[in-house]
Amino acid sequence: MILRNLDVEDGLVNGTFGTIANIVTGQQDGKTTVTTIGLQLDNPNAGQKFRKKIPGQLDNLVYIERTEENMTKKGAVRRQFPMKLAFACTAHKVQGMTMESAVVSLKRVFEPGMLYVALSRTTSLKGLHITDFEEKKIYADPEITAAMENMNQASFACTTPLLQHVKLADGTAQNLKIIHHNAQGLPSHIGDLKCHHELALADVLCITETHLSGSFVSPKFHLEGYNMFARSRQVSYTNFPDMATKDGGGVAVYCKSHIQAEARRYFQNVTDLEFVVVKLEAPVRAVIAAVYRPPHFCLKKFLPNMESLLDSLDMMNHQPVIVCGDFNEDLLCKGKKAIQEMFQSKGYTQLITAATTETGHFLTTFTCLNHIPASNLVYCKRITVITVLSTVF
Repeated sequence: MILRNLDVEDGLVNGTFGTIANIVTGQQDGKTTVTTIGLQLDNPNAGQKFRKKIPGQLDNLVYIERTEENMTKKGAVRRQFPMKLAFACTAHKVQGMTMESAVVSLKRVFEPGMLYVALSRTTSLKGLHITDFEEKKIYADPEITAAMENMNQASFACTTPLLQHVKLADGTAQNLKIIHHNAQGLPSHIGDLKCHHELALADVLCITETHLSGSFVSPKFHLEGYNMFARSRQVSYTNFPDMATKDGGGVAVYCKSHIQAEARRYFQNVTDLEFVVVKLEAPVRAVIAAVYRPPHFCLKKFLPNMESLLDSLDMMNHQPVIVCGDFNEDLLCKGKKAIQEMFQSKGYTQLITAATTETGHFLTTFTCLNHIPASNLVYCKRITVITVLSTVF
Protein backbone atom coordinates (compact mmCIF):
# COMPACT_ATOMS: atom_id res chain seq x y z
CA MET A 1 0.00 0.00 0.00
CA ILE A 2 1.23 3.49 -0.88
CA LEU A 3 1.38 5.64 2.26
CA ARG A 4 1.59 9.16 0.82
CA ASN A 5 -0.23 11.32 -1.71
CA LEU A 6 2.31 11.28 -4.54
CA ASP A 7 -0.03 12.56 -7.27
CA VAL A 8 -3.71 12.94 -6.39
CA GLU A 9 -4.83 13.67 -9.96
CA ASP A 10 -2.97 10.60 -11.19
CA GLY A 11 -4.50 8.33 -8.55
CA LEU A 12 -1.33 7.75 -6.53
CA VAL A 13 -2.66 8.48 -3.07
CA ASN A 14 -2.40 7.23 0.47
CA GLY A 15 -4.20 3.87 0.40
CA THR A 16 -3.53 2.87 -3.22
CA PHE A 17 -2.98 -0.90 -3.46
CA GLY A 18 -0.57 -2.79 -5.70
CA THR A 19 1.86 -5.67 -6.00
CA ILE A 20 5.65 -5.30 -6.17
CA ALA A 21 6.62 -6.66 -9.59
CA ASN A 22 10.11 -5.22 -10.13
CA ILE A 23 12.99 -3.92 -8.02
CA VAL A 24 15.47 -1.70 -9.85
CA THR A 25 18.97 -1.41 -8.39
CA GLY A 26 22.00 0.77 -9.06
CA GLN A 27 25.54 1.37 -7.85
CA GLN A 28 26.39 4.06 -5.30
CA ASP A 29 29.84 4.31 -3.73
CA GLY A 30 30.58 0.79 -4.88
CA LYS A 31 27.47 -0.61 -3.23
CA THR A 32 24.31 -1.96 -4.81
CA THR A 33 21.25 0.02 -3.76
CA VAL A 34 17.58 -0.03 -4.66
CA THR A 35 16.68 3.04 -6.78
CA THR A 36 13.03 2.43 -7.71
CA ILE A 37 10.32 -0.14 -7.09
CA GLY A 38 7.88 -1.17 -9.83
CA LEU A 39 4.27 -1.69 -8.75
CA GLN A 40 1.47 -3.46 -10.56
CA LEU A 41 -1.44 -1.36 -9.23
CA ASP A 42 -4.86 -2.83 -8.54
CA ASN A 43 -6.26 0.22 -10.31
CA PRO A 44 -4.99 -0.06 -13.91
CA ASN A 45 -5.82 3.60 -14.66
CA ALA A 46 -3.74 5.08 -11.84
CA GLY A 47 -0.13 6.24 -12.05
CA GLN A 48 0.02 7.05 -15.77
CA LYS A 49 2.72 9.68 -15.20
CA PHE A 50 4.93 7.17 -13.35
CA ARG A 51 4.97 4.44 -15.98
CA LYS A 52 7.86 3.57 -18.32
CA LYS A 53 10.37 5.58 -16.31
CA ILE A 54 13.08 2.93 -16.69
CA PRO A 55 14.99 2.98 -20.03
CA GLY A 56 14.60 -0.25 -21.91
CA GLN A 57 11.68 -1.47 -19.81
CA LEU A 58 8.57 -2.37 -21.81
CA ASP A 59 6.34 -3.19 -18.86
CA ASN A 60 3.33 -1.21 -17.69
CA LEU A 61 4.44 -0.89 -14.09
CA VAL A 62 4.33 2.24 -11.94
CA TYR A 63 7.79 3.08 -10.63
CA ILE A 64 8.07 4.68 -7.21
CA GLU A 65 11.20 6.46 -5.94
CA ARG A 66 12.28 7.21 -2.41
CA THR A 67 10.77 10.28 -0.78
CA GLU A 68 12.39 12.51 1.81
CA GLU A 69 10.92 14.22 4.85
CA ASN A 70 12.35 16.05 7.87
CA MET A 71 12.12 14.42 11.27
CA THR A 72 11.10 16.13 14.49
CA LYS A 73 14.71 16.10 15.63
CA LYS A 74 16.51 19.03 14.04
CA GLY A 75 18.84 18.00 11.23
CA ALA A 76 17.46 14.46 10.89
CA VAL A 77 16.03 13.40 7.51
CA ARG A 78 14.22 10.19 6.60
CA ARG A 79 14.41 8.77 3.08
CA GLN A 80 12.30 5.74 2.27
CA PHE A 81 9.92 4.22 -0.24
CA PRO A 82 6.42 5.42 0.80
CA MET A 83 4.85 1.96 0.93
CA LYS A 84 4.42 -1.02 3.22
CA LEU A 85 3.04 -4.52 3.19
CA ALA A 86 -0.73 -4.51 3.39
CA PHE A 87 -2.21 -8.00 3.35
CA ALA A 88 -4.95 -6.48 5.52
CA CYS A 89 -6.06 -2.99 6.58
CA THR A 90 -7.91 -1.56 9.54
CA ALA A 91 -11.48 -0.27 9.15
CA HIS A 92 -10.19 3.24 9.82
CA LYS A 93 -7.68 2.98 6.97
CA VAL A 94 -10.20 1.89 4.34
CA GLN A 95 -12.71 4.72 4.95
CA GLY A 96 -13.70 6.09 1.57
CA MET A 97 -12.37 3.09 -0.38
CA THR A 98 -14.52 1.13 -2.84
CA MET A 99 -13.60 -2.37 -4.04
CA GLU A 100 -15.24 -5.28 -5.81
CA SER A 101 -14.44 -7.85 -3.10
CA ALA A 102 -13.12 -7.97 0.45
CA VAL A 103 -12.80 -10.32 3.42
CA VAL A 104 -13.95 -8.54 6.58
CA SER A 105 -13.03 -9.83 10.01
CA LEU A 106 -15.17 -8.60 12.89
CA LYS A 107 -12.80 -9.97 15.52
CA ARG A 108 -11.44 -6.61 16.68
CA VAL A 109 -14.40 -4.28 16.39
CA PHE A 110 -14.13 -1.94 19.39
CA GLU A 111 -15.91 1.29 18.34
CA PRO A 112 -19.44 2.16 17.22
CA GLY A 113 -19.65 2.51 13.45
CA MET A 114 -16.51 0.46 12.72
CA LEU A 115 -18.51 -2.49 11.43
CA TYR A 116 -20.59 -0.27 9.16
CA VAL A 117 -17.45 1.22 7.59
CA ALA A 118 -15.91 -2.21 7.05
CA LEU A 119 -19.02 -3.83 5.55
CA SER A 120 -19.86 -0.96 3.19
CA ARG A 121 -16.64 -1.02 1.15
CA THR A 122 -17.67 -3.52 -1.52
CA THR A 123 -19.80 -2.78 -4.57
CA SER A 124 -22.04 -5.83 -4.02
CA LEU A 125 -22.94 -8.45 -1.42
CA LYS A 126 -21.45 -11.10 -3.71
CA GLY A 127 -17.99 -9.68 -3.14
CA LEU A 128 -18.35 -9.43 0.66
CA HIS A 129 -16.98 -12.27 2.82
CA ILE A 130 -17.40 -12.00 6.62
CA THR A 131 -15.42 -13.86 9.27
CA ASP A 132 -15.64 -13.84 13.08
CA PHE A 133 -19.22 -12.62 12.98
CA GLU A 134 -20.75 -11.44 16.27
CA GLU A 135 -24.12 -9.72 16.23
CA LYS A 136 -23.39 -7.70 19.39
CA LYS A 137 -20.67 -5.82 17.52
CA ILE A 138 -23.28 -4.20 15.29
CA TYR A 139 -24.14 -1.05 17.23
CA ALA A 140 -24.23 2.73 16.91
CA ASP A 141 -23.05 5.49 19.22
CA PRO A 142 -25.75 6.21 21.84
CA GLU A 143 -25.61 9.91 20.95
CA ILE A 144 -26.46 9.05 17.33
CA THR A 145 -29.43 6.96 18.47
CA ALA A 146 -30.66 9.79 20.69
CA ALA A 147 -30.28 12.32 17.87
CA MET A 148 -32.23 10.10 15.48
CA GLU A 149 -35.07 9.76 17.98
CA ASN A 150 -35.26 13.54 18.48
CA MET A 151 -34.94 14.37 14.78
CA ASN A 152 -37.88 16.20 13.22
CA GLN A 153 -39.93 14.12 10.82
CA ALA A 154 -39.89 15.46 7.26
CA SER A 155 -43.24 15.67 5.51
CA PHE A 156 -43.34 14.65 1.87
CA ALA A 157 -46.30 16.98 1.49
CA CYS A 158 -43.87 19.88 1.87
CA THR A 159 -41.06 18.59 -0.33
CA THR A 160 -42.91 18.57 -3.65
CA PRO A 161 -45.62 21.24 -3.51
CA LEU A 162 -45.05 22.64 -6.99
CA LEU A 163 -45.30 19.27 -8.70
CA GLN A 164 -48.95 19.13 -7.68
CA HIS A 165 -49.76 22.24 -9.69
CA VAL A 166 -47.79 21.83 -12.92
CA LYS A 167 -50.60 20.52 -15.11
CA LEU A 168 -53.01 23.39 -14.66
CA ALA A 169 -55.29 24.35 -17.52
CA ASP A 170 -53.95 27.43 -19.29
CA GLY A 171 -51.20 27.56 -16.66
CA THR A 172 -48.93 29.76 -18.77
CA ALA A 173 -51.58 32.44 -19.20
CA GLN A 174 -53.23 32.39 -15.79
CA ASN A 175 -50.58 31.42 -13.28
CA LEU A 176 -47.12 32.63 -12.37
CA LYS A 177 -44.90 30.42 -10.20
CA ILE A 178 -42.39 32.51 -8.22
CA ILE A 179 -39.66 31.00 -6.05
CA HIS A 180 -37.23 32.81 -3.77
CA HIS A 181 -34.09 30.90 -2.83
CA ASN A 182 -30.96 31.89 -0.90
CA ALA A 183 -28.29 30.11 -2.94
CA GLN A 184 -25.38 30.84 -0.58
CA GLY A 185 -23.16 31.23 -3.62
CA LEU A 186 -23.89 30.44 -7.28
CA PRO A 187 -20.26 29.50 -7.99
CA SER A 188 -20.55 26.50 -5.66
CA HIS A 189 -24.26 25.70 -6.17
CA ILE A 190 -25.10 26.45 -9.81
CA GLY A 191 -25.01 22.69 -10.52
CA ASP A 192 -27.59 22.08 -7.78
CA LEU A 193 -29.74 24.86 -9.20
CA LYS A 194 -29.69 23.43 -12.73
CA CYS A 195 -30.74 19.92 -11.70
CA HIS A 196 -33.25 20.66 -8.91
CA HIS A 197 -36.62 19.29 -10.00
CA GLU A 198 -38.71 22.01 -8.33
CA LEU A 199 -36.63 25.11 -8.92
CA ALA A 200 -36.83 24.29 -12.64
CA LEU A 201 -40.62 24.72 -12.44
CA ALA A 202 -40.38 28.39 -11.50
CA ASP A 203 -41.52 31.00 -13.99
CA VAL A 204 -39.57 33.55 -11.96
CA LEU A 205 -36.67 32.43 -9.76
CA CYS A 206 -35.32 35.06 -7.36
CA ILE A 207 -31.87 34.37 -5.94
CA THR A 208 -30.19 36.10 -3.01
CA GLU A 209 -26.54 35.72 -2.02
CA THR A 210 -25.29 34.96 -5.51
CA HIS A 211 -21.67 35.73 -4.49
CA LEU A 212 -21.03 37.00 -8.03
CA SER A 213 -18.70 39.97 -8.51
CA GLY A 214 -18.46 42.83 -10.97
CA SER A 215 -21.00 43.75 -13.64
CA PHE A 216 -20.34 40.86 -16.05
CA VAL A 217 -22.02 37.50 -15.47
CA SER A 218 -20.35 34.43 -16.94
CA PRO A 219 -22.56 32.26 -19.22
CA LYS A 220 -22.02 29.31 -16.84
CA PHE A 221 -24.36 31.01 -14.36
CA HIS A 222 -27.20 31.28 -16.87
CA LEU A 223 -30.06 28.77 -16.80
CA GLU A 224 -31.36 27.23 -20.01
CA GLY A 225 -34.74 28.65 -20.95
CA TYR A 226 -34.39 31.71 -18.70
CA ASN A 227 -33.31 35.33 -19.04
CA MET A 228 -31.08 36.44 -16.18
CA PHE A 229 -30.97 39.86 -14.47
CA ALA A 230 -28.26 40.21 -11.84
CA ARG A 231 -26.64 42.81 -9.63
CA SER A 232 -23.50 42.17 -7.61
CA ARG A 233 -22.57 43.63 -4.26
CA GLN A 234 -19.67 45.60 -5.76
CA VAL A 235 -21.98 47.81 -7.86
CA SER A 236 -24.71 48.18 -5.22
CA TYR A 237 -23.13 50.65 -2.78
CA THR A 238 -22.24 54.30 -3.45
CA ASN A 239 -22.03 55.99 -0.06
CA PHE A 240 -20.65 52.98 1.83
CA PRO A 241 -17.62 51.73 -0.12
CA ASP A 242 -16.65 49.49 2.80
CA MET A 243 -19.75 47.39 2.03
CA ALA A 244 -18.80 47.11 -1.64
CA THR A 245 -15.43 45.58 -0.79
CA LYS A 246 -16.86 42.71 1.27
CA ASP A 247 -17.23 39.27 -0.30
CA GLY A 248 -20.60 37.59 -0.84
CA GLY A 249 -24.01 39.16 -1.30
CA GLY A 250 -25.56 39.92 -4.65
CA VAL A 251 -29.00 39.18 -6.13
CA ALA A 252 -30.39 37.79 -9.38
CA VAL A 253 -33.75 37.15 -11.02
CA TYR A 254 -34.29 34.42 -13.64
CA CYS A 255 -37.38 34.82 -15.84
CA LYS A 256 -38.65 32.16 -18.24
CA SER A 257 -37.87 33.13 -21.82
CA HIS A 258 -41.55 33.34 -22.85
CA ILE A 259 -42.17 36.09 -20.28
CA GLN A 260 -41.89 39.65 -21.53
CA ALA A 261 -39.62 41.14 -18.87
CA GLU A 262 -37.56 44.30 -18.49
CA ALA A 263 -35.08 45.15 -15.73
CA ARG A 264 -35.23 48.53 -14.00
CA ARG A 265 -31.75 49.20 -12.62
CA TYR A 266 -31.77 52.77 -11.28
CA PHE A 267 -34.18 54.52 -8.94
CA GLN A 268 -34.01 57.93 -7.29
CA ASN A 269 -32.53 57.93 -3.77
CA VAL A 270 -31.75 54.20 -3.94
CA THR A 271 -27.97 54.37 -3.72
CA ASP A 272 -26.99 51.65 -1.28
CA LEU A 273 -29.08 48.52 -1.71
CA GLU A 274 -28.52 45.06 -3.17
CA PHE A 275 -31.58 44.69 -5.40
CA VAL A 276 -32.90 43.74 -8.83
CA VAL A 277 -36.30 44.94 -10.10
CA VAL A 278 -37.94 43.24 -13.08
CA LYS A 279 -41.12 44.55 -14.72
CA LEU A 280 -43.27 41.80 -16.27
CA GLU A 281 -45.62 42.80 -19.10
CA ALA A 282 -46.90 39.49 -20.51
CA PRO A 283 -48.39 36.97 -20.15
CA VAL A 284 -48.77 38.26 -16.56
CA ARG A 285 -48.37 41.86 -15.36
CA ALA A 286 -46.33 42.25 -12.19
CA VAL A 287 -43.25 43.83 -10.66
CA ILE A 288 -40.80 41.43 -9.07
CA ALA A 289 -38.00 42.68 -6.80
CA ALA A 290 -35.20 40.64 -5.27
CA VAL A 291 -33.48 42.23 -2.26
CA TYR A 292 -30.68 41.18 0.06
CA ARG A 293 -29.77 42.89 3.31
CA PRO A 294 -26.44 41.72 4.79
CA PRO A 295 -26.63 41.01 8.53
CA HIS A 296 -23.87 43.57 9.20
CA PHE A 297 -25.64 46.36 7.23
CA CYS A 298 -27.35 48.38 9.98
CA LEU A 299 -31.04 49.26 9.75
CA LYS A 300 -30.29 52.99 9.97
CA LYS A 301 -28.57 52.75 6.59
CA PHE A 302 -30.79 50.08 5.05
CA LEU A 303 -34.29 51.37 5.80
CA PRO A 304 -34.08 54.73 3.94
CA ASN A 305 -32.90 52.99 0.78
CA MET A 306 -35.53 50.27 1.05
CA GLU A 307 -38.28 52.83 1.64
CA SER A 308 -37.15 54.85 -1.40
CA LEU A 309 -37.27 51.68 -3.51
CA LEU A 310 -40.82 50.91 -2.40
CA ASP A 311 -41.90 54.48 -3.17
CA SER A 312 -40.39 54.17 -6.65
CA LEU A 313 -42.12 50.84 -7.25
CA ASP A 314 -45.43 52.41 -6.25
CA MET A 315 -44.91 55.26 -8.74
CA MET A 316 -44.42 52.73 -11.55
CA ASN A 317 -48.18 52.09 -11.29
CA HIS A 318 -47.65 48.48 -12.33
CA GLN A 319 -49.35 45.99 -10.04
CA PRO A 320 -48.99 43.71 -8.20
CA VAL A 321 -45.57 44.26 -6.59
CA ILE A 322 -43.89 41.20 -5.08
CA VAL A 323 -40.65 41.55 -3.12
CA CYS A 324 -38.56 38.43 -2.54
CA GLY A 325 -35.82 39.10 -0.04
CA ASP A 326 -33.48 37.83 2.59
CA PHE A 327 -33.66 40.67 5.11
CA ASN A 328 -31.94 38.95 8.05
CA GLU A 329 -34.82 39.96 10.30
CA ASP A 330 -36.38 36.96 12.03
CA LEU A 331 -40.16 37.17 11.89
CA LEU A 332 -40.46 34.35 14.42
CA CYS A 333 -38.61 36.25 17.18
CA LYS A 334 -40.36 38.49 19.66
CA GLY A 335 -39.65 42.18 19.71
CA LYS A 336 -39.65 45.09 17.28
CA LYS A 337 -39.37 44.24 13.58
CA ALA A 338 -38.50 47.48 11.80
CA ILE A 339 -38.43 46.03 8.27
CA GLN A 340 -41.78 44.28 8.60
CA GLU A 341 -43.36 47.41 10.06
CA MET A 342 -42.06 49.49 7.16
CA PHE A 343 -43.61 47.12 4.61
CA GLN A 344 -46.92 47.15 6.50
CA SER A 345 -46.94 50.96 6.51
CA LYS A 346 -46.63 50.84 2.70
CA GLY A 347 -49.61 48.49 2.36
CA TYR A 348 -47.66 45.25 1.87
CA THR A 349 -48.84 41.88 3.16
CA GLN A 350 -46.27 39.33 4.33
CA LEU A 351 -46.95 36.05 2.50
CA ILE A 352 -44.43 33.85 4.35
CA THR A 353 -45.16 33.18 8.01
CA ALA A 354 -43.54 29.75 8.50
CA ALA A 355 -39.89 29.01 9.21
CA THR A 356 -37.61 29.24 6.17
CA THR A 357 -34.37 28.17 7.82
CA GLU A 358 -33.50 25.28 10.11
CA THR A 359 -30.11 25.28 11.82
CA GLY A 360 -28.37 23.18 14.44
CA HIS A 361 -27.83 19.44 14.85
CA PHE A 362 -28.86 18.38 18.36
CA LEU A 363 -30.65 21.64 19.22
CA THR A 364 -32.70 22.78 16.22
CA THR A 365 -33.41 26.49 15.70
CA PHE A 366 -36.08 27.72 13.28
CA THR A 367 -35.97 31.21 11.77
CA CYS A 368 -37.85 33.17 9.13
CA LEU A 369 -35.30 35.49 7.56
CA ASN A 370 -36.62 35.21 3.99
CA HIS A 371 -39.68 37.41 3.46
CA ILE A 372 -42.07 37.80 0.53
CA PRO A 373 -44.16 40.94 1.09
CA ALA A 374 -46.64 41.75 -1.67
CA SER A 375 -48.74 44.78 -2.58
CA ASN A 376 -52.06 44.71 -4.47
CA LEU A 377 -51.87 40.95 -4.93
CA VAL A 378 -55.50 40.07 -5.68
CA TYR A 379 -55.12 36.34 -6.35
CA CYS A 380 -52.66 33.86 -4.83
CA LYS A 381 -53.31 30.15 -5.36
CA ARG A 382 -50.64 28.65 -3.08
CA ILE A 383 -47.91 29.82 -0.70
CA THR A 384 -45.49 27.32 0.78
CA VAL A 385 -41.93 26.76 1.94
CA ILE A 386 -40.22 24.05 -0.11
CA THR A 387 -37.25 21.96 0.98
CA VAL A 388 -34.13 22.45 -1.16
CA LEU A 389 -31.43 19.86 -0.46
CA SER A 390 -27.79 20.31 -1.56
CA THR A 391 -24.95 17.85 -1.08
CA VAL A 392 -21.59 19.33 -0.26
CA PHE A 393 -18.43 17.28 -0.44
